[in-house]
Amino acid sequence: MQIKDFISEEGMVFTPSVSSKKAALELLSESLAHQEDSLSKSKVFDALLAREKLGSTGLGDGIAIPHCRMQEIETINVSILKLEEGIEYEASDEKPVFFLFCLVVPEDANDSHLQLLANLAEVLDNKQLRNSIQKSHNAKELYQILIQDPKHLAA
Repeated sequence: MQIKDFISEEGMVFTPSVSSKKAALELLSESLAHQEDSLSKSKVFDALLAREKLGSTGLGDGIAIPHCRMQEIETINVSILKLEEGIEYEASDEKPVFFLFCLVVPEDANDSHLQLLANLAEVLDNKQLRNSIQKSHNAKELYQILIQDPKHLAA
């Protein structure tokens, strides 16, 4: 299961800053609802907030992977938010988050969900890739970075 199979330029949001973690999740929810007719912004937002209450999805190194499961969908949906100014996100390293990779998966997609989370965490553990993401200026650049084979990037 490859990340590139689930992302699109349309699902990438660039903004200088947001006021809070909730505001970031709201932007991601709006993007996801715009991409998938069966999703409503409010339901996605509520599901993401409920998941965050279980524990922060901030991994550290400026990255968070907010995710949730929803009955309304049959396929995995992804939206990406890149911020110029980091936000407080309760990340494991207590540093601001600049890059949020949001997953909304079908309720019964247990294996796919865990597999994609693990793959994403492994890819985003690459320092060179994180630096490239941070330097990207638009959706097209970011998309090109994320569809590369991560094995050819230096760790």
